[in-house]
Amino acid sequence: MMHEGDASAARVGDLLAGWESELRARYVRRVERERGPRGLAESRLVELLPVLLEALTRALWEARVPPSPAMLHALRVGQAERWQERPDADVGLLAREYGLFHDCLLELLEEVGARASLRELRIVEAVLAEATADAVSRHSANSHMHDDGAWLQAIIDHAPPVIFAKDAQGRFVLVNRSFEEALGIPRSRILGRTDYGLFPFDVAHSNREHDARVRDTHAPLMADEYIPGVKGVRTWFAMKFPLPGGARPDGPFVCGISTDITDIRRTNAARDFLLEAGRVLSGSLELEATLRSLAGLVVAHLSDYCTVDLLDGEGKLVRLEAAAREPSRQELIRRIMPYAPRVDVDTPLSRALARAEALAVPQVTPDWLESVSTNAAHRALLEALSPRSSALVPLVSRGRALGLIHLVWTRPHAPAEMEALVELARGAADRAAVAIENARLYREAREAVRVREDVVAIVSHDLRNPLNAIHLTATALLRRAGLSEEGVKGIGRIRDATQRATRMIRDLLDFTQARVGERIPIRPRPMDLHGLIRQAVDELLLAHPQRHVHVELHGDGRLDADEDRLAQVVTNLVGNALQHSEPGSLVRVVLRQEEEGVCLEVHNAGAPIPPDLLPTLFEPYRRGPEARTNKGSIGLGLYISRQIVLGHGGRIDVDSAEEGTRFRVWLPRPVEPGLRPERWGIHPSGTP
Repeated sequence: MMHEGDASAARVGDLLAGWESELRARYVRRVERERGPRGLAESRLVELLPVLLEALTRALWEARVPPSPAMLHALRVGQAERWQERPDADVGLLAREYGLFHDCLLELLEEVGARASLRELRIVEAVLAEATADAVSRHSANSHMHDDGAWLQAIIDHAPPVIFAKDAQGRFVLVNRSFEEALGIPRSRILGRTDYGLFPFDVAHSNREHDARVRDTHAPLMADEYIPGVKGVRTWFAMKFPLPGGARPDGPFVCGISTDITDIRRTNAARDFLLEAGRVLSGSLELEATLRSLAGLVVAHLSDYCTVDLLDGEGKLVRLEAAAREPSRQELIRRIMPYAPRVDVDTPLSRALARAEALAVPQVTPDWLESVSTNAAHRALLEALSPRSSALVPLVSRGRALGLIHLVWTRPHAPAEMEALVELARGAADRAAVAIENARLYREAREAVRVREDVVAIVSHDLRNPLNAIHLTATALLRRAGLSEEGVKGIGRIRDATQRATRMIRDLLDFTQARVGERIPIRPRPMDLHGLIRQAVDELLLAHPQRHVHVELHGDGRLDADEDRLAQVVTNLVGNALQHSEPGSLVRVVLRQEEEGVCLEVHNAGAPIPPDLLPTLFEPYRRGPEARTNKGSIGLGLYISRQIVLGHGGRIDVDSAEEGTRFRVWLPRPVEPGLRPERWGIHPSGTP
């Protein structure tokens, strides 16, 4: 049983090597279905399949276009060794067998999801063409069919590819049924005519140049040829090769076998375009950059001109971007920026937007130009663009119209070609609508954050002065003699409350400064980290007289750092440890010297932090769920501590397990040759 994912990433050569049995089984079932058990018994390709599969696999692994002569020779030798001649066999059915194998191979590739490249398809077609030609030649050499070429016509009429032969003057002397069907012209009107009598001059000239290269090099040629037919201009992969007897003026000179690869190429191009559209349009959350990328993408791959209009808050279209494929036309298309379509007037543009449906205009007429022009000046600019076809594609997100993309081409398009282009534009518009909506949401969120932070900054700044006044007054009152014990306690509570409020305001201001893209200011100077830690712990123990903090200070604590900011970090970490642990538990503070820096660890024996909270612990407004009091805390301490540590060039992390939670802070110590002790004005601290 096959699974699509088994071969989705495999190359065709690798796939054939692993699916030989499956491909053989498919071919046998196809022959039995079309010709019955007797047809299978008469099939010569069944015996030749191992040789053909080996040749295909080798050619694909070699990846040469055309395949190497050595590989093709091995194919012919292998077929000769297994060849079983049946003089009464139908040569047309022999050619059909190779066609059935071709179909089975393509079906298998499609079913398992293998994306064959154009180069690989060319190799497959070349090997099958060589195998078919060799088989037919071998049959012809051993048969007794002499009915003036009717047998050859029977062969090629059963072959799916277009097959033809020309004489030395370039006249068609042989074509098959596929050739007639592709051009929509009967064989009687093709034979005896040259490319110049069948195709436009540029197409005929290119085809004849390919024929001349075959003549001059006496070697096969593989090339793309663009042939107009009943389905419009199609891309054909042609393999041309010289024929024996080319010296006779009326004899075959060159033979061609062509496969229509238009749909394959369009599918690959569409996939690549939409992948690029997704990548390009997701590259920025800025609205202007997104619209610029959208217009640039459209003119690079789809149209000659592109404009992008978005609905504003009042429901009016505003033209925000315009682009041209040719740089010399960019100034002209930019002059059309002021002329955004009106949605309050019934025009093709407003109807496309209202219905949220794409509108294709394969042939632009004067009436069309008049219907989309807002005034004479606008009409003159549109005429200067020389539009010949146009398309309007709405930008829709979650069922809501966001705006409109207007594509313009300077040549007309057939309806089928126009439909394919509009489908691609619709795919780009869907991706662009998501990107535009994301950019708008990002802008709105950023504006909301800016307003909030402005308010926080203003309010915090204005509160500092009255809080300072209250704190000074409370401190002065405590110094007065004659206060009752109750009065001292009340005034003390007022002073402590103002200190907590001041710390919260400081945290809010630091947070606001960090969030608007500015680093918290760090003013380094020589300081002693040992003394700072002792002082911070002593101050915290005044507020927690029943707790015990074990302090270990190892090595040299001298640093160039911002003493006040590091005091914030130590106070936050030790304060958190006290707050999130049991009253009788021990908090440990350890400072040790590490290579090129110092490491501070703060450990408490409280309940472990849930694993899902650890990644967000240093984000703003995060507070532990086990906090026993919210006094003086708004959830900014760890965020600000991290910003301070980063500002010093250090790092901070946390781990939490059943035995407790540990915060680690690493700070660098700059290495300075010839450092003099007197620069510090302090002595190294010992280990307590």
